[in-house]
Amino acid sequence: MTARPVKRQPRGEDRQERIIAVAVRHFATYGYTRTSIARIAADAGVSDAGVLHHFGTKSGLFTAVIERRESAYTAQHLLEATSVRDLFDRIIAGAAAAAADPAFLRFRAVLSGEALLDGNPASGHLRDVLATSLEALTPIVTAGIDSGEVLPDTEPRQLVLELLALNEGIRDQAVTMPDDIAYIEVFTRALDRLYRAIAVAPAQPGAATPQPAQA
Repeated sequence: MTARPVKRQPRGEDRQERIIAVAVRHFATYGYTRTSIARIAADAGVSDAGVLHHFGTKSGLFTAVIERRESAYTAQHLLEATSVRDLFDRIIAGAAAAAADPAFLRFRAVLSGEALLDGNPASGHLRDVLATSLEALTPIVTAGIDSGEVLPDTEPRQLVLELLALNEGIRDQAVTMPDDIAYIEVFTRALDRLYRAIAVAPAQPGAATPQPAQA
Protein backbone atom coordinates (compact mmCIF):
# COMPACT_ATOMS: atom_id res chain seq x y z
CA MET A 1 0.00 0.00 0.00
CA THR A 2 1.32 3.41 -0.97
CA ALA A 3 1.77 5.67 1.99
CA ARG A 4 -0.41 8.76 1.92
CA PRO A 5 1.59 11.99 1.82
CA VAL A 6 1.73 13.79 5.12
CA LYS A 7 0.25 17.27 4.94
CA ARG A 8 2.89 19.60 6.31
CA GLN A 9 1.73 22.24 8.76
CA PRO A 10 2.84 25.80 8.13
CA ARG A 11 5.63 26.83 10.47
CA GLY A 12 7.04 30.04 11.85
CA GLU A 13 6.53 33.07 9.65
CA ASP A 14 4.65 31.04 7.02
CA ARG A 15 2.13 30.02 9.66
CA GLN A 16 1.71 33.60 10.83
CA GLU A 17 1.14 34.79 7.27
CA ARG A 18 -1.46 32.10 6.71
CA ILE A 19 -3.29 32.98 9.93
CA ILE A 20 -3.29 36.70 9.08
CA ALA A 21 -4.60 36.04 5.56
CA VAL A 22 -7.51 34.03 6.98
CA ALA A 23 -8.11 36.53 9.80
CA VAL A 24 -8.43 39.39 7.31
CA ARG A 25 -11.29 37.60 5.57
CA HIS A 26 -13.03 36.75 8.83
CA PHE A 27 -12.76 40.22 10.36
CA ALA A 28 -13.85 41.79 7.06
CA THR A 29 -16.88 39.50 6.86
CA TYR A 30 -18.01 39.15 10.48
CA GLY A 31 -16.45 42.12 12.26
CA TYR A 32 -14.41 41.85 15.42
CA THR A 33 -17.11 40.69 17.85
CA ARG A 34 -18.53 37.88 15.72
CA THR A 35 -15.16 36.53 14.60
CA SER A 36 -13.85 33.57 16.60
CA ILE A 37 -10.34 32.25 17.04
CA ALA A 38 -11.69 28.72 16.55
CA ARG A 39 -13.02 29.45 13.04
CA ILE A 40 -9.85 31.28 12.02
CA ALA A 41 -7.72 28.40 13.29
CA ALA A 42 -9.83 25.82 11.43
CA ASP A 43 -9.64 27.72 8.14
CA ALA A 44 -5.90 28.31 8.56
CA GLY A 45 -5.27 24.63 9.27
CA VAL A 46 -3.82 25.19 12.73
CA SER A 47 -5.02 24.69 16.28
CA ASP A 48 -6.55 27.38 18.48
CA ALA A 49 -3.39 27.17 20.57
CA GLY A 50 -1.32 27.74 17.44
CA VAL A 51 -3.11 31.04 16.75
CA LEU A 52 -2.75 32.15 20.37
CA HIS A 53 0.92 31.16 20.38
CA HIS A 54 1.65 33.72 17.67
CA PHE A 55 -0.79 36.49 18.59
CA GLY A 56 -1.71 35.97 22.24
CA THR A 57 -5.39 36.93 22.04
CA LYS A 58 -8.05 37.76 19.47
CA SER A 59 -7.33 41.40 20.19
CA GLY A 60 -3.66 40.79 19.44
CA LEU A 61 -4.53 39.14 16.14
CA PHE A 62 -6.87 41.99 15.20
CA THR A 63 -4.14 44.51 15.97
CA ALA A 64 -1.68 42.50 13.86
CA VAL A 65 -4.07 42.62 10.91
CA ILE A 66 -4.46 46.38 11.31
CA GLU A 67 -0.69 46.82 11.40
CA ARG A 68 -0.27 44.63 8.34
CA ARG A 69 -2.85 46.61 6.44
CA GLU A 70 -1.24 49.89 7.42
CA SER A 71 2.29 48.71 6.65
CA ALA A 72 1.19 47.51 3.23
CA TYR A 73 -0.90 50.50 2.22
CA THR A 74 0.02 53.45 4.44
CA ALA A 75 1.43 55.95 1.99
CA GLN A 76 4.87 56.77 3.35
CA HIS A 77 5.68 57.82 -0.19
CA LEU A 78 3.21 60.69 0.18
CA LEU A 79 5.78 62.57 2.22
CA GLU A 80 8.06 62.58 -0.83
CA ALA A 81 5.53 64.51 -2.94
CA THR A 82 7.17 67.43 -4.74
CA SER A 83 3.94 69.31 -5.47
CA VAL A 84 0.24 69.23 -4.70
CA ARG A 85 -0.40 67.54 -8.06
CA ASP A 86 2.22 64.96 -7.19
CA LEU A 87 0.54 64.45 -3.82
CA PHE A 88 -2.81 63.84 -5.52
CA ASP A 89 -1.23 61.35 -7.92
CA ARG A 90 0.52 59.50 -5.10
CA ILE A 91 -2.75 59.24 -3.16
CA ILE A 92 -4.43 57.75 -6.22
CA ALA A 93 -1.56 55.30 -6.69
CA GLY A 94 -1.75 54.26 -3.03
CA ALA A 95 -5.49 53.69 -3.35
CA ALA A 96 -4.88 51.56 -6.44
CA ALA A 97 -2.36 49.45 -4.54
CA ALA A 98 -4.85 48.94 -1.71
CA ALA A 99 -7.63 48.06 -4.13
CA ALA A 100 -5.54 45.18 -5.47
CA ASP A 101 -6.43 43.20 -2.34
CA PRO A 102 -10.26 43.11 -1.97
CA ALA A 103 -10.09 41.44 1.44
CA PHE A 104 -7.92 44.17 2.92
CA LEU A 105 -10.05 46.82 1.20
CA ARG A 106 -13.20 45.46 2.82
CA PHE A 107 -11.38 45.10 6.14
CA ARG A 108 -10.47 48.80 6.05
CA ALA A 109 -14.10 49.72 5.42
CA VAL A 110 -15.24 47.58 8.35
CA LEU A 111 -12.51 49.10 10.50
CA SER A 112 -13.91 52.59 9.88
CA GLY A 113 -17.08 51.65 11.71
CA GLU A 114 -15.72 49.27 14.32
CA ALA A 115 -12.96 51.59 15.47
CA LEU A 116 -15.60 53.97 16.79
CA LEU A 117 -17.11 51.40 19.15
CA ASP A 118 -16.15 51.42 22.84
CA GLY A 119 -13.97 48.51 23.78
CA ASN A 120 -12.89 47.72 20.24
CA PRO A 121 -9.11 47.12 19.95
CA ALA A 122 -8.99 49.64 17.14
CA SER A 123 -10.55 52.43 19.21
CA GLY A 124 -8.37 55.48 18.75
CA HIS A 125 -6.57 54.02 15.75
CA LEU A 126 -8.41 56.03 13.10
CA ARG A 127 -8.09 59.18 15.19
CA ASP A 128 -4.33 58.70 15.33
CA VAL A 129 -4.12 58.00 11.60
CA LEU A 130 -6.16 61.12 10.80
CA ALA A 131 -4.07 63.30 13.10
CA THR A 132 -0.83 61.98 11.60
CA SER A 133 -2.11 62.50 8.04
CA LEU A 134 -3.13 66.07 8.74
CA GLU A 135 0.22 66.86 10.31
CA ALA A 136 2.21 65.28 7.48
CA LEU A 137 0.23 66.39 4.42
CA THR A 138 -0.87 69.91 5.30
CA PRO A 139 2.67 71.34 4.84
CA ILE A 140 2.77 69.94 1.28
CA VAL A 141 -0.33 71.96 0.41
CA THR A 142 1.12 75.03 2.13
CA ALA A 143 4.25 74.67 -0.01
CA GLY A 144 2.05 74.48 -3.08
CA ILE A 145 0.46 77.79 -2.15
CA ASP A 146 3.86 79.38 -1.54
CA SER A 147 5.16 78.15 -4.91
CA GLY A 148 2.15 79.50 -6.79
CA GLU A 149 0.91 76.07 -7.85
CA VAL A 150 -2.47 76.39 -6.17
CA LEU A 151 -4.70 79.36 -5.41
CA PRO A 152 -3.62 81.50 -2.46
CA ASP A 153 -7.02 81.27 -0.77
CA THR A 154 -6.74 77.45 -0.55
CA GLU A 155 -7.02 76.27 3.04
CA PRO A 156 -4.37 73.51 3.45
CA ARG A 157 -5.99 71.62 6.34
CA GLN A 158 -9.41 71.78 4.71
CA LEU A 159 -8.01 70.44 1.43
CA VAL A 160 -6.33 67.48 3.16
CA LEU A 161 -9.57 66.67 4.98
CA GLU A 162 -11.43 66.69 1.65
CA LEU A 163 -8.84 64.39 0.07
CA LEU A 164 -9.11 61.87 2.90
CA ALA A 165 -12.90 62.09 2.98
CA LEU A 166 -13.16 61.45 -0.75
CA ASN A 167 -10.95 58.40 -0.44
CA GLU A 168 -12.82 56.93 2.50
CA GLY A 169 -16.26 57.71 1.13
CA ILE A 170 -15.70 56.38 -2.39
CA ARG A 171 -13.85 53.33 -1.04
CA ASP A 172 -16.75 52.46 1.26
CA GLN A 173 -19.25 52.97 -1.58
CA ALA A 174 -17.21 50.64 -3.79
CA VAL A 175 -17.09 47.99 -1.06
CA THR A 176 -20.88 48.29 -0.70
CA MET A 177 -21.51 48.04 -4.46
CA PRO A 178 -18.36 46.44 -5.93
CA ASP A 179 -20.02 45.46 -9.20
CA ASP A 180 -21.36 48.95 -9.88
CA ILE A 181 -18.70 51.35 -8.58
CA ALA A 182 -15.19 51.41 -10.01
CA TYR A 183 -13.31 52.66 -6.97
CA ILE A 184 -10.11 53.92 -8.58
CA GLU A 185 -11.79 55.37 -11.66
CA VAL A 186 -14.33 57.32 -9.60
CA PHE A 187 -11.70 58.39 -7.08
CA THR A 188 -9.31 59.59 -9.79
CA ARG A 189 -12.00 61.67 -11.45
CA ALA A 190 -12.99 63.19 -8.10
CA LEU A 191 -9.41 64.19 -7.29
CA ASP A 192 -8.81 65.55 -10.79
CA ARG A 193 -11.91 67.73 -10.44
CA LEU A 194 -10.78 68.92 -7.02
CA TYR A 195 -7.32 69.75 -8.33
CA ARG A 196 -8.71 71.77 -11.24
CA ALA A 197 -10.70 73.81 -8.73
CA ILE A 198 -7.58 74.89 -6.81
CA ALA A 199 -4.83 74.90 -9.45
CA VAL A 200 -3.45 78.16 -10.74
CA ALA A 201 -2.44 76.47 -14.02
CA PRO A 202 -3.64 73.20 -15.61
CA ALA A 203 -1.78 70.01 -14.68
CA GLN A 204 0.75 68.67 -17.14
CA PRO A 205 -0.60 66.05 -19.58
CA GLY A 206 -0.46 62.56 -18.11
CA ALA A 207 -0.13 63.75 -14.52
CA ALA A 208 -3.47 62.27 -13.54
CA THR A 209 -2.65 58.73 -14.58
CA PRO A 210 -0.08 57.38 -12.10
CA GLN A 211 1.02 53.79 -11.97
CA PRO A 212 -0.13 51.83 -8.88
CA ALA A 213 2.39 51.90 -6.05
CA GLN A 214 4.06 48.70 -4.97
CA ALA A 215 2.54 47.38 -1.73
